[in-house]
Amino acid sequence: MMRKRGILILGGIALFLVASFFALDLLYPFPEHKLHPPVASVVKDRDGKVLRIFLPPDGARRMHTDFDKISPVLKKTLLASEDQWFEYHPGVNPISIIRAAIMNISAGRVISGASTIPMQIARMTKPKERTLGAKIIEAFRALQLKLHHSNDELLEIYLNILPYGGNIVGVGAASHFYFGHGPEKLSLGESALLTTIPRGPVFYDPLRNPAQARTGRNRVMRQLAEKGVFPQGEIERNMRLPLPQSIRPVPLEAPHFCRMVLERNGRIPETITTLDSTLQQGAQEMLKSHVARLRGDDIDNAACVIIHIPSREIRALVGSADFFENGFGGAINLATTKRSPGSTLKPFIYGLAFDQGALVPDSFVYDIPVDYAGYSPKNYDRLYHGQVTVRQALTKSLNIPAINTLAGDGIAEFIELLKKGGISTLDKKPLEYGLPLALGGCEIKLTELTNLYASLAENGKFKPFKVTAGKNKIDTQILSPESAWLVLEMLSSVTRPEMNETWMLTRDMPETAWKTGTSFGHRDAWAVGISGNYAVGVWVGNPDGRPRKGISGAVHAGPLLFDLLRMAAPGGKLPPPPEGPGISEVEVCAHSRQLPGPFCTDRTTIRILSGRTKLHPCEECRQIFVDGKSGYRISGECLGRKGIKAVTIRTIPPKLARWRAENNLEIPHMPPLAPDCGLIPAGIAPKIISPASGTPYLLRKDTPLKFQQISLKAEAGPDSGTLYWFLDGRLVREGDFDERLFTEVSIGKHRISVSDELGRVDALEFEVR
Repeated sequence: MMRKRGILILGGIALFLVASFFALDLLYPFPEHKLHPPVASVVKDRDGKVLRIFLPPDGARRMHTDFDKISPVLKKTLLASEDQWFEYHPGVNPISIIRAAIMNISAGRVISGASTIPMQIARMTKPKERTLGAKIIEAFRALQLKLHHSNDELLEIYLNILPYGGNIVGVGAASHFYFGHGPEKLSLGESALLTTIPRGPVFYDPLRNPAQARTGRNRVMRQLAEKGVFPQGEIERNMRLPLPQSIRPVPLEAPHFCRMVLERNGRIPETITTLDSTLQQGAQEMLKSHVARLRGDDIDNAACVIIHIPSREIRALVGSADFFENGFGGAINLATTKRSPGSTLKPFIYGLAFDQGALVPDSFVYDIPVDYAGYSPKNYDRLYHGQVTVRQALTKSLNIPAINTLAGDGIAEFIELLKKGGISTLDKKPLEYGLPLALGGCEIKLTELTNLYASLAENGKFKPFKVTAGKNKIDTQILSPESAWLVLEMLSSVTRPEMNETWMLTRDMPETAWKTGTSFGHRDAWAVGISGNYAVGVWVGNPDGRPRKGISGAVHAGPLLFDLLRMAAPGGKLPPPPEGPGISEVEVCAHSRQLPGPFCTDRTTIRILSGRTKLHPCEECRQIFVDGKSGYRISGECLGRKGIKAVTIRTIPPKLARWRAENNLEIPHMPPLAPDCGLIPAGIAPKIISPASGTPYLLRKDTPLKFQQISLKAEAGPDSGTLYWFLDGRLVREGDFDERLFTEVSIGKHRISVSDELGRVDALEFEVR
């Protein structure tokens, strides 16, 4: 009866203790946040090499490591040495407590502890003096930890908060800074040392107290031998291994790239990036050497980006010549700074025109002076080249044809293409950019521009560039595969007269499609190229925006571009033409590059986009009839005369004829019309280009009118003869279409008209204020 009563009493006490524990657990929950202190953000390259460690606010070198990435050798060593019954006890080990008490009483001092791993976690999260009361609290907290966490979770927490001296916390940081590798590669000797150090981070410091550290490490391994955890031979071999001789410094590789990754991804414990350390190191060395030469030319810095086209991964990014350099914007990531792109957008202007059916690489465009409501751009060399092909216009980076093409494309349509292509910096309305957009009248980042070019090499498809691995979910067609390939093919023949071409012809020089750009105001020089699987972009200039007269993308950025391409894609090839019938060849008139008519005797073959390119019949090769004796041109009712013969002539567009005439270049002329043939033939009427109807003219009150005359200009065909100018119905001037004519005007609205010898007329109204 007494025994039964005793059992009931003990059961009641046990029930009371359990109930009390759960009540206390509810009232005083474990401070979970202390189990997960802020950790460093570790940025690694694509192979797992540590590039940069961004420390947490408390400055601790605390690198979080997941449980499954910790060496099994360390786990076995730790459990066998620290808490071999960890998987079985509830947080405290009564047997260990009794054993430790007996040993300590017998010795008359504390020679053995009974702390389990959960008890150590509790103590590390809230250190206290080692008193009986503190031990009771630790035991309570250990029971809580075991109740609310799995064994694997507790081991992971424990291994990530162990102190290793100084500001090194956790096995991840200890493995890196002591041994130079991750915790998944820890050997037996290394695991034994990392088990020893937390017992006395100063006493067992392998750098300050190597003898004590070695003794402690070997003691752990002897314990492992006694318990049969590892083979004796392996333990003896590891006991002979040396201790670490130094602590590795905090790595600071690819600083601009790592900072960009942190800004994009936020502070997370570990980021495996796309960076290729070999390419990165080579790019850094090349760029630094290149900038050293540029500084003698008053150019302070440069940046470069290397993108793997199939994956769109950034494999190398150098934001400046030296991150730590003062005075040259070293800490600025110039690869992500917004700068004017110069002429680097021109290929996409022509690509859009190809898709719209307006042009092909062998179409003729005109490099002659233009005036768009007061905007009169000029070429870089201040020269004009008249009639050129699109291919010539792009390879020579001529400004006027690009602006004319953009006017035809539509500014809004072109901006939409750029935005679809990942250009994030275009935040103004299309009219605010206007036609100067063709020459770099906007701001763009080197990373985004390089990726835009990568789209050309992948059938015109845009995919965002990446700094971490993963599949791209965005896949946007910005140009047709055919248009993209034709643009690349044109860019593969880019040469610049100011460049020494011999360096491009060296051994292993990859096939390259490339483009340069120089911003307005001589502030930025660019070079972007494609070869093999890589797109490479280079920016050169002064970070403070200081202009440098004569800066050139070809001269100052081009050489670095080709050095980088040779490194990234030795022997690289350009993409083949897209499969299918998307590109076809047609025969055209060699004189106009339009569909040949019956009088087009010279013909050539050009590539077009099947079903897209719009060609019209040639209007420049014509047949006329002339009198065999007088040479006069015959038309209308006079065609019935005897002695008439048919003659084929080639004309040129009036605007080209005017420019050639103004520059004393030969232009084709038609024979004059026979005086007695009065009928007006069909043809091109004169077109007034000055004065302009949309631009009001301002008269200065302090200047005589004779010094403020308005220019009279018209485009006219070769058969126009003398032009007659009428101001408000009054003849004011007459002369050939290429003569420089002026007239005085008064304030008010006026009507100007022009008539040629054949009676064809053009007229418009303009205003003088």
